[in-house]
Amino acid sequence: MKAEQRKLRTNFILLLGFFSFVLFCYSYGGKVTSYNTTLYAFSYRYGFISRAFIGTLYQGLGSIFGFDMLHYDSALKFTQIITGIFFLDMFLFFMFIFKWTKMEYLKYTELLIILMTLLTVPMFSSKYNFGRVDIYMFGFSLLGAIIITSKRCEWLLIPIVAASCMVHQGYVFMYFNIILVLLIYRFFSAGPDRKERRHYGLLFILCFITGSALFLYFEFFSRTNGDAIANEIIRNASAVSYHGDYHKTLIDHEILNVDLADAEKGFHLENFIQAPFFLILVSPFLWLWYRFAKEVFKRTETTEEKIKYFFVLFGFLTLVPNYALKVDYARWTFAAATYFLVVTLALIAIEDKVVTESLFAVRQLQAGHPWLVLIIPYLIILVPFWDVYFDQVLKNLGDWVIVLLDGRFPGLKLAEAVMQNAEL
Repeated sequence: MKAEQRKLRTNFILLLGFFSFVLFCYSYGGKVTSYNTTLYAFSYRYGFISRAFIGTLYQGLGSIFGFDMLHYDSALKFTQIITGIFFLDMFLFFMFIFKWTKMEYLKYTELLIILMTLLTVPMFSSKYNFGRVDIYMFGFSLLGAIIITSKRCEWLLIPIVAASCMVHQGYVFMYFNIILVLLIYRFFSAGPDRKERRHYGLLFILCFITGSALFLYFEFFSRTNGDAIANEIIRNASAVSYHGDYHKTLIDHEILNVDLADAEKGFHLENFIQAPFFLILVSPFLWLWYRFAKEVFKRTETTEEKIKYFFVLFGFLTLVPNYALKVDYARWTFAAATYFLVVTLALIAIEDKVVTESLFAVRQLQAGHPWLVLIIPYLIILVPFWDVYFDQVLKNLGDWVIVLLDGRFPGLKLAEAVMQNAEL
């Protein structure tokens, strides 16, 4: 059985690798946007400032190897290398999950891995998110998922959480949920084993404190000397960005502590208009999630089990503050979808009976709903996700609605608000 499983795993990973390569080539934009290159100009030599982890790494490698990193060609090559490392990290996660999954559950693992690949490869190879900070945060959480699933080197979770928050403090709302929920799952699954409960309880507390403390510091206390360092950062950001076009609002917010609430009103408007159309498009996936959640709760008996699976099913709700306050709806939605995929894959590998039996029950729906076979090819039309906008189709549809409303209610000045986005 093990030899057969190894063969299946090898063949599947090889086919997945080829498919991912084709998907990458199709989606690859070949350019690093100004938002991502501007971050390469941030560094801890200016102090322990927000979002400077990547720039410190980037400039530090240049100092170590004697390369001139402050130009766009270096930024592009560095981003290509980081993207390659991330995809290796993702495939390492897939291989471990495949290794730990029982033969009878492989069909679920394969399906979820394909879905995750279809979402992730276009996301981080397209022009909007190539080199985005999300690739670091998601990559770190994938490592965390491997560690928790394997029960090895678990104290590494604390520096992983710290590094993720140093990349971007928004990690606490986006991908931190993967690590926290898997730790909660381990805590409640320990049963009467007090030693194991203390172990996972302490790990959860330390990870939570680390993430929370760094979030609060970077969000409220790290922007104290912006005026003194802004000009040098702007020069470096201009040097490292394509045609010198650095991201002005990123520096305004992170270095000079400028409130962007008014400047982002147009983006919020477009988010609110596009979101209902997006929900309609993904309604088949939402329906499947609902059926899965219903099956999970049907199989829980004790209060502890209900609490445990509540966190598993609703851990993505850490993203609610981002939807309420921020504008990159596509990025938040990608984080919510991949949360579910990563956690479910980890629980299949752990051999969680509630999850595997629920997946089996949902799979049986195909007999009564033959259209479910179209779910995977249907997903292809929804990707790649962008950032503020979900994709080009929804952006065009949203713009049409805004123009229509602006014509009927000119006093709202909707089109004027949207046009200001081009300046950001």
